Amino acid sequence: RDSLRHLQYQFHHRQIHKVYEAILSQSIDRDHGVIELPLWSNPENRPYQQVDYERGKPSITQFQLLCHEQGRSRVEFRPLTGRTHQIRVHAADVRGLGVPILGDHLYGCQLPTDRLHLHARELSFIHPHSQTAIHLHCPTPY
Repeated sequence: RDSLRHLQYQFHHRQIHKVYEAILSQSIDRDHGVIELPLWSNPENRPYQQVDYERGKPSITQFQLLCHEQGRSRVEFRPLTGRTHQIRVHAADVRGLGVPILGDHLYGCQLPTDRLHLHARELSFIHPHSQTAIHLHCPTPY
């Protein structure tokens, strides 16, 4: 229970760092930036999340274009908040990047594919007992 509390504290205080990699369904023309859009979960349309400036909770994502591949963009995402489907909405919404992640049929990708091309590549946090920095890395499989 102590470990769980310690990790929850780190998540709550934004001390856990996450890096995701995605392939977008089209190419983007922005190299990097920050997307800030308030997200709201409509109880009548779950699990879909939507941008809502009145009821939404703050969500912030940094992004960096890694490269262009066959008319698509490979992008690194660093969420600074942890909302449900945050990266997926920030990619797809026109007030964000305006391009859904490849395979994200919930948020508008119409291309046929066998998976959602969003991968949690890195996770860093402080170990609850030893207090040492832990950095986990799992190479992107696509």
